[in-house]
Amino acid sequence: MKKIIFSDIDRTLAKEGVISNRNIKYIKKYVSKGNLFVLVSGRTILYTKDISIKTGASKYVICNNGAVIYDYENNKIISMEKIPFKVVKKVFDIAKKYASRFIIGTNNNTYVNKMLYENETLIEDITKDFYDNNIICQITISNKDKEVIKKVIEEVNKIKDIKIINRCRSLYDDSYVPNGNIWIDITNENVNKGKAVLDLLKYFNIDLEDSVRIGDDLNDLSMFFDKGLNVAVENAMRDLKNKADFITKSCEEDGVSYAIEKIMSEKI
Repeated sequence: MKKIIFSDIDRTLAKEGVISNRNIKYIKKYVSKGNLFVLVSGRTILYTKDISIKTGASKYVICNNGAVIYDYENNKIISMEKIPFKVVKKVFDIAKKYASRFIIGTNNNTYVNKMLYENETLIEDITKDFYDNNIICQITISNKDKEVIKKVIEEVNKIKDIKIINRCRSLYDDSYVPNGNIWIDITNENVNKGKAVLDLLKYFNIDLEDSVRIGDDLNDLSMFFDKGLNVAVENAMRDLKNKADFITKSCEEDGVSYAIEKIMSEKI
């Protein structure tokens, strides 16, 4: 049996933020055998940690599209790739210029320039003191207008040391209708999920061959390696499915649980 499973959250494990009882049951069953189940998400530390606890997954999480590896039981950052201070300020100014939401999910809070939810904290500028006291590894910019976000993308692409690591599917798939705002995620240029997976495997001293990676979107491509097992849910993007060793049921049909079931019975 493979020793460790890395799984994306949105549209892979969870549908609209909801994780089925069947998925939770099989995650707990897999972990109870002494294996590791690690969430690999573009989401914040706080969100990924919360989902990990609710599902009974392992205490290690990979967040911000691979920018942070975190042991939440020991409150230990295993690795992180911060965005430089001057770059954070530039991106903040771009968001302000285009009247867009600027969102930073740090290790202890969610900071925004435009509030939508009660659990967010409003910031009017990025100061050096704020930067030094927070883990800023990913920035999200969102707007309801796709054309505005396209202009934001043009400006962000001109900035050195960062990249747009993930984006709302509607920006490259016209058939996809977004639920709300159209968004982009920005990280340090060295960040991706695959690198974080390799770093955590090294930390555990586990061979790549003994790992499974499950995903649905283009930001999961970097963790689909030639060794080990690559699993795509049925609702995954075509490019990801083309690289998959196994295609499980869709997110709506609890595809992660069915993949775990086959992994534990060593049928894949």
